[in-house]
Amino acid sequence: MTSQPTGDGGRTIGLKLTAIETEMLGSDADALMAALGRALWAAADLRMGKSRAEWWPVLTDVSQLMRQLGGVQDAALRQMPDASHAEIATSLGLSRTTVASRRQKGTLPPAEPTEWEGWVRTGTYPHEN
Repeated sequence: MTSQPTGDGGRTIGLKLTAIETEMLGSDADALMAALGRALWAAADLRMGKSRAEWWPVLTDVSQLMRQLGGVQDAALRQMPDASHAEIATSLGLSRTTVASRRQKGTLPPAEPTEWEGWVRTGTYPHEN
C-alpha cells in the first residue's frame, strides 16, 4: 500500500496487487476499492457536517462491503481452528467469554460457510449460485 500527499493538501492512496492476486480477484479488486472509497468520502462528508442529495449509494456500497468483509473474516477464522479464544478476542475486539460462547454455539465462524465466505473462496456472488 502507498500513501502520498498530492501537494494540494490531499492524499493519494494506492494498493499494489501481484499478478496472481490480480488474477484471483479479477474485477472484485476494483469494486472493493470503489466501495471503500465511497465509504471514506462519506465519512469525510459526515465529519464536515456536509449533506448529500442522496445517501442511498453510500448505504448500498457500504452494506455490500460489510458483507464481503464479513466473508473474509469468517474464512480467516475458519483457516485458524486452533487459535485460542484470547487470540481471537484480541483480534476481533471481543471478550474471551463472548468468543468462547460463539465458538461453542458454532457461530464464530458459522458452522457452515456463509454465502459470502463462498464468494471469498470462489469469486461467485451469492445471487449467481
